[in-house]
Amino acid sequence: MKAVLFDLFGVLLKERDDAGRRRVELAVGGDAAIWPIYEDLRPAYDSGDVGDERFWRQLQVRAGLEPFDITEAVAADWESTIQEDEEMVSFALSLIDDRVCTGILSNLPAGLAKRARAEHEWLERVDAVTMSCDIGLIKPDPRAYAVALDAMGVSAKDTVYVDADPVNVAAAAELGMQAVHFTGIESVREALR
Repeated sequence: MKAVLFDLFGVLLKERDDAGRRRVELAVGGDAAIWPIYEDLRPAYDSGDVGDERFWRQLQVRAGLEPFDITEAVAADWESTIQEDEEMVSFALSLIDDRVCTGILSNLPAGLAKRARAEHEWLERVDAVTMSCDIGLIKPDPRAYAVALDAMGVSAKDTVYVDADPVNVAAAAELGMQAVHFTGIESVREALR
């Protein structure tokens, strides 16, 4: 293994919890029924095809919601997904200290990518940070992985890929990476032994 490629959400940043989901629901005036619509609309948002205004207005219309404050919805959404997993971040930084080539490949919209870069200065230490909004591609598209690997200067066969989403893990495995379904730090440690 020459390199490790991490997803952000659910790996280095904590998954949105129930309280975070409820904050988003309150911001848009909805309930749990918004989430399948949110997930369906999210690929275009993450790839940069649509911005904040259009994403949230599409959600409003499709969910049959009353107009809501988009700034408040964005804040609730991002606040509930930006908190780092300190143990995993420390682990990733230890790999960097050990001179293991380390990268990030994450699906997220432009504004959240900008905020993540501003709030998490440790991202500057990562060899290559590839955000879907910057390349117009989202996982599990094989081209997204290819861009990330190219940015890192490594091959798929020399890379361990870590993600909490089984669909993304399967796509990485199909490309020849050692793909790890993240279930906690031990799942990563085991793969790197």
